Amino acid sequence: MHISTTSLALVVCLFYTSTVRAKAVFAHYMVGTVYEQHAQQDIEDAIAMGLDGFVLNVGDPTQSYALTTLGYLFDYAANTNFKLFLSMDLSASGAACASGSACCNGPNDYQSILSQYSGTSTWYLGPNGKPMISSFSSGGFNNTMFSDWRDSMSSGMYFIPDFDETDGYYDAATGWWSYWGDVVDGLFSWEAAWPLRAGYGGNYPGDISPDMPVINGTAAHDKGYMIALSTLQYKDAYSTNLYRAGDLNLPTRMQNILSMSPQPDFVEIITWNDGPESHYIGNIWPESNTDAQPAAYATQTQFPHTAFQPLITAFINTWKSGGSASSMFPASTSQPAGAIWYKTILQNETCPDESQGGYYAQPDGMDTGRDALNWAVVVPAGTSGMQVRASSDGSVLQTVSVNPGLNFDSPTGVQTGTQTLELLDASGNVVASTGGGACIEADCPSGIFNMNLQVVELVQGGSGGACTNLD
Repeated sequence: MHISTTSLALVVCLFYTSTVRAKAVFAHYMVGTVYEQHAQQDIEDAIAMGLDGFVLNVGDPTQSYALTTLGYLFDYAANTNFKLFLSMDLSASGAACASGSACCNGPNDYQSILSQYSGTSTWYLGPNGKPMISSFSSGGFNNTMFSDWRDSMSSGMYFIPDFDETDGYYDAATGWWSYWGDVVDGLFSWEAAWPLRAGYGGNYPGDISPDMPVINGTAAHDKGYMIALSTLQYKDAYSTNLYRAGDLNLPTRMQNILSMSPQPDFVEIITWNDGPESHYIGNIWPESNTDAQPAAYATQTQFPHTAFQPLITAFINTWKSGGSASSMFPASTSQPAGAIWYKTILQNETCPDESQGGYYAQPDGMDTGRDALNWAVVVPAGTSGMQVRASSDGSVLQTVSVNPGLNFDSPTGVQTGTQTLELLDASGNVVASTGGGACIEADCPSGIFNMNLQVVELVQGGSGGACTNLD
């Protein structure tokens, strides 16, 4: 068989184009102390929900626990198609340096990790075929430092950092691109994942307007873009007490990502396992979360978030196929996917130790909280006449029609007690429902203004029963 040089060139061109445009979804993974079997379970769970890989956040690369956990993850992933790559947490490494650690050289401190793993088949390769590397923050280092570090990597790289704290970033300013353009191959915008706080974030939960100047800037400079997708941000530990609304942040941002133009190259879910920040969707292992303060509001037993995963799986499949919110489809094309989520404390609640301030005070941003029952349901194609009925302590808050694709809402007026959502068919029969979960209580059950979410999955059949008290 004879292939002309023109035809061969066309094949090569098409192959290259498809490689560049391939879509991938990752989850940000905090590298801490974890047992080997738990690291393996994390990978299995991530594969099951359709993720392409983990972005491995390493703060202090000199710590032995980090190196041990990296070994567990890379060893296990090597036997799968699941990929891994590094996010250099230059904010955390800088803090470690200030506390006496030897990691004071920015990206250069990660060289041993890169040398050991970036050449393996498990490392994710960017559109240029080179090892993909990300970061959290620039760490205050200048463009020359990063350029020299890039030059030291003989294998090359696809560098897609989060530099969103640098001046002019969210404006895609000409000066920003003149200064940083040769350093980066793409960009990732961490703070755009949530509503506005301290000058960063969207105008409402799920808003993508902060991303738009940045992604347009990357498109204009032939660079890639990785967009953040998250649930909420609530942290009451390590001298920080803040809240950035969850509410409909996740489904609204999903909907907006599906319809945005230009489209991002990658999606990064924040996060798989950051318990102290409450935006985890995976397992919170007890050996990884041993500090008393975050353990009061983020544990796998009392505040699991894995019920978000079926919704995210539906988003992943739809985004990769080029669909819209109205064409979103669940993993099981004949069965709906969905969840409810809510905070277990009401806005007018008082807590006994509030006067002590700090950890016991109301979080910065609590005034943006709402007493609402948030829900999202992905209805299979080909169905009609379906409704959802949202109830709080037996009182119906809302009955509304739902259509094939992604549906979501956030009725207010929740009361203490059990929160439920029922999916009704055209005849009014309950075909799926939530039930159980933790109760909304009136006595400050966690001892703090706990704004973390209780997340309960929609399952086939009748009610899962009454709620349980946290205390």
